[in-house]
Amino acid sequence: MAVQKQAVLELVETHHREGRTVSEVLGSVGVARSSYYRWKKGEGEKKVERSSRYELTGEERQLIEEVKQLHPQYRHRRIQGMLQQQGVYLSASAIYGHLKELGEVEPYERRPAPWKSPRYEVWQRNLMWGSDWTKLLVGGVRWYLLTVIDFFSRLIVAFDVVPTVHGGSVKAIYQAGLNNQGISVHSQLKPEFRVDRGSPNTSGVTQEFFETLGAELSFARVRRPTDNALTERFYGTVKQEEIYLVGNYPDEISAREELGRYIETYNQSRPHQALFNFTPAHVHQLNNKSALLAELNDLKRRTREKRKAYWAEKQNIGQPPIEGGCPGQGQCEIVDPGANTEAAFQNQQPDSRNESPTNKNDSLRPSILSR
Repeated sequence: MAVQKQAVLELVETHHREGRTVSEVLGSVGVARSSYYRWKKGEGEKKVERSSRYELTGEERQLIEEVKQLHPQYRHRRIQGMLQQQGVYLSASAIYGHLKELGEVEPYERRPAPWKSPRYEVWQRNLMWGSDWTKLLVGGVRWYLLTVIDFFSRLIVAFDVVPTVHGGSVKAIYQAGLNNQGISVHSQLKPEFRVDRGSPNTSGVTQEFFETLGAELSFARVRRPTDNALTERFYGTVKQEEIYLVGNYPDEISAREELGRYIETYNQSRPHQALFNFTPAHVHQLNNKSALLAELNDLKRRTREKRKAYWAEKQNIGQPPIEGGCPGQGQCEIVDPGANTEAAFQNQQPDSRNESPTNKNDSLRPSILSR
């Protein structure tokens, strides 16, 4: 870069002596005037670093090195805490800068969060369902919304509104899900049922039911809502968009009808961001995420092609007609207005707001018609 700068400076000086202006020469080589004069003054060179009065002293640097030597595993923030206990305050950034100069800043890598590396992926519908319940008010009394959600498509396969939740409620909601999906109780492959460790789920009645049915009852870990995250996320949505807006349902029938309408909308028409803005019902019916992505890409392609064709047509319309033709209509036909137009102009009274009389514009008519 320094060689190029020097070459530009010499070029400008040579041509300037021959009578050309500095701006003209700089314009030919594409260099700004400000850059040229900065290079000429030498300001483009690297400046000498100035010492700051707040720079670490030799004693402070030695303290940092001593703590690092005693505790090699400590990083800059812990070293800052150790020095603070000794009555010396140095900022963590200053300590980090000194350690970086010494080359003693080790790479710091944490164990990746377990939820970022899933152990398995639900790859089709009706492999795993999640269930839970949330409270709502019906006639001023606490009731519960009990749901079953498919972990593949986010479809709500069954729901119920009950005054209390017990083992029988869990059994009934799972059976309702099987019936809605057309899965026989004698089927060899039944959806795994992910629930928390609430007493209705851990009761002997519930566990005996699933053992007899041949279905797997999967318990989430204690204080781990991520194990049943899709269910919890749906409850956040239904509370925000339905339950909190209503506040208090007048009776059980109203609660069932209004929640049923919302769940129908959620399944059939509400775009779902986690499903590329497709609906849960569409994803559940398609039952293939690869085909879903292919459908999305095809939709994008067709939209781009349609937009491209639209603007191409607009551009063609905006162009002047070729050889007397009209855009999109082939050859245009020129019609002579004839005597009718001339008669109309003859009957019109002259006015200052109008153009000149017809007899003064007769010379323009052949040129206009010739076009």
